[in-house]
Amino acid sequence: MARTTHDRFSRAGREQEVTDKQNTGDSGRGHFLAEGFREMGRKLDRSKTRRTMRQQEAERAVALTALGQRAWEEKVDLAAFAGHRDRLAGLDARAGELSETTDRLAKEKAALDLERRTQLEQFAARRKAVEEKKAPVDSALREARSRKSACEQSMRQAESRLAAIAGRLAALDRDIAASGAGAAPDAQQKLAAAQAERARLAAEQGELGPKLAASREELPRHGAEEGRLAAESQKHAAEIAAIDAEQKATLAHIDANLRRVQSETQGASQQAGAVQADRAGTFRELGSALYDAAGRDPRLAEPVERVASIDRSRAQSESALDASLAETRSLAGGTMAKFWGVLVGVPLVLAALGIGAWQYLQRRAAPAPVAMPAPGTPGKACTYQAGPTHGEGVAVATDCTRTEGTFVEGRLHGKGKKSWASGELMEGEFFGGYLYGPGVRVYRDGRRVESSFTGGRPMGPGKLTMPDGTVYEGKLAGPIILGWGIRRSPDGGVVAGDWREAPGDGMRPIGEMLRVLPGGKREKVDASVIDPAAAKPSASPGPPVAEVNPY
Repeated sequence: MARTTHDRFSRAGREQEVTDKQNTGDSGRGHFLAEGFREMGRKLDRSKTRRTMRQQEAERAVALTALGQRAWEEKVDLAAFAGHRDRLAGLDARAGELSETTDRLAKEKAALDLERRTQLEQFAARRKAVEEKKAPVDSALREARSRKSACEQSMRQAESRLAAIAGRLAALDRDIAASGAGAAPDAQQKLAAAQAERARLAAEQGELGPKLAASREELPRHGAEEGRLAAESQKHAAEIAAIDAEQKATLAHIDANLRRVQSETQGASQQAGAVQADRAGTFRELGSALYDAAGRDPRLAEPVERVASIDRSRAQSESALDASLAETRSLAGGTMAKFWGVLVGVPLVLAALGIGAWQYLQRRAAPAPVAMPAPGTPGKACTYQAGPTHGEGVAVATDCTRTEGTFVEGRLHGKGKKSWASGELMEGEFFGGYLYGPGVRVYRDGRRVESSFTGGRPMGPGKLTMPDGTVYEGKLAGPIILGWGIRRSPDGGVVAGDWREAPGDGMRPIGEMLRVLPGGKREKVDASVIDPAAAKPSASPGPPVAEVNPY
């Protein structure tokens, strides 16, 4: 994009320069606009030239470095440059030492990595061997604990049942003793039942006693087995913990050495980078000294020519830059100020004039805010309610005028609604107490308008619904349609065409209309057929009716 702009300025400047020369016969100094365009082209050229010179400077540094390196590698006699020669010799020696150090550290790191892997494998093998011994012990320990728990549970159940049987036997003995003294038939039946239950419980008691004794004898054996297995499992766990601690200590020593080697390697790499940068700088200084020297070795002809070629190109760039700056300094005073004043100021002035004209036309076209309707139905009164000065709320006047919405300085501002006892209604966006923007207004005679409002008056495309259900769609100017519109009757009939204002806030069709009957038949009729009071149009209004689809 910058290149396109540069070409456009350069081309405009050159064309204007040729025209000025033809018209004035002077050295090309003409109108300030032409001089301004030429100066813009020169500035873009200078920017490009400076970038080229920076690139040439970088290329020259690379070429001088290559020249010095060639002289060092070809072992050219550098007796005249002993300082550079000795410094390069020292840097090469230092680079060799750092290379040996880096190689040694790399080998040490490889050895430490191998040792770490070997140790990990050895510790893992030892840990696995102990875990294999511990696994069956843990399984047997879980089984022993399960058997001990089952034995304890069986003992608790037997003891609980024996206690319950003893209590029941005591109660049965009392019942048998009481029933034996009676002679009634039901007493004998109860006695027999009690004796039978006592015999059954006594038998169960006799069975549970030996079982409880056996469980009590078994429990110590289960406890001893559990203790032995738990001790063996803990022994193996201690062996595993010892292996883990030994592994941690061994690896900590190896990891410390690895960190030391890594730090030393990083330091050697940084020193090698510094040596390499110092070496390149020394090569560049040596190359510059060799290039400036009178006599040069034939082996350096190629790199010397490369530097010379870059110097020639750079000299051309400097000459072009100086010539461009000389032309700029020769400009008459105030030329660029006038150029930018015209180039920027004129469009701004034109834009300001356009905005001012548009605002003036808008003020001329916009109607003044309409007055609010008269109070509502005579005789009807409401309780007064003051509205808020700022914020949302409701206000009610004594004539039942109700205002609700957002108030600013006591007037509706924003979304709101205002209604009167007469049935009139305004709802939508308010500004300073008047409808401005999209909204709805219902008039006292029942007409309903949905449109965009200006100062409370509908202006622009909208919809007008009459009290009898007839709907008009078109451009509104107040509560009537002016211009092209469509009327839809409640019976389904449609009339499309132009409308104009009639006395009493009415409207009448004008010219040729398109009528669609309720049955769907379409026909072109004169406005007088729709409304006998309609006058003939003085000119062809609006778009042709044949091109309008009322649906």
